[in-house]
Amino acid sequence: MKKISLVHLKSNHKGKVSEITGGAGLQNRLMSMGLYIGKEITKLSYVGLRGPVVIRVGRSVLALGHGMAAKIIVEAE
Repeated sequence: MKKISLVHLKSNHKGKVSEITGGAGLQNRLMSMGLYIGKEITKLSYVGLRGPVVIRVGRSVLALGHGMAAKIIVEAE
């Protein structure tokens, strides 16, 4: 499995969160949304030109900003 940023994961592909490169504030914010290291996610869509990234985490659908998504490293399947 290769490790890539969530931004570079293709739409409708699954990945497992392996690292969050942001600080403690970002990690706490993501954890409150149910996104943490080891969690499996599915990227649903991406709006180009630094737009939001839409993902599915469990039964929730989240829209993350480009900067936040760039700091989430996933293991692509």
